[in-house]
Amino acid sequence: MNTSASLEKLASFCKSLRDSELRTLALLGCPMKIRKSRHFFQLEVTVRGHVDNELPPDSRISCKMVFMCPKFYPRSLPEVHIRSKKNFPDYLESVIYSEYERVTHLYRGSQYIIPMVSSALYMIEREERKFVHAIGSVVFQMSQEICKPSRVAQRLV
Repeated sequence: MNTSASLEKLASFCKSLRDSELRTLALLGCPMKIRKSRHFFQLEVTVRGHVDNELPPDSRISCKMVFMCPKFYPRSLPEVHIRSKKNFPDYLESVIYSEYERVTHLYRGSQYIIPMVSSALYMIEREERKFVHAIGSVVFQMSQEICKPSRVAQRLV
């Protein structure tokens, strides 16, 4: 009976932590889908930048992170998969998985989904800023070329 009571207590504690993480994800503005069963729950989180910039919506970077969490998550580690990538640089996936390895060692027995989603969100926003900066540089260079007086005009002066 004592073992049963302690397992119920553990399950209640884990559920409380999961619910807290889900509320935090909602506050971050990340759309999510949840699928539950007796033995696990699966969380699919859409991660896309919130940066207000000149990027058209079809050039935004995004992905879906799928977390397969065992019954006693966060005491047990979730599996993480990256799916439905849009404008997603190839190297970014390996960087995110490396971050997952770091997070699992750093936050042992704690919540894993929030640090992973917030790290991925930061990386995606950083990539979008680089892209916008690169576009801005090209536009600036083109405007400099357009505004540069031609050789014929220089000879006339």
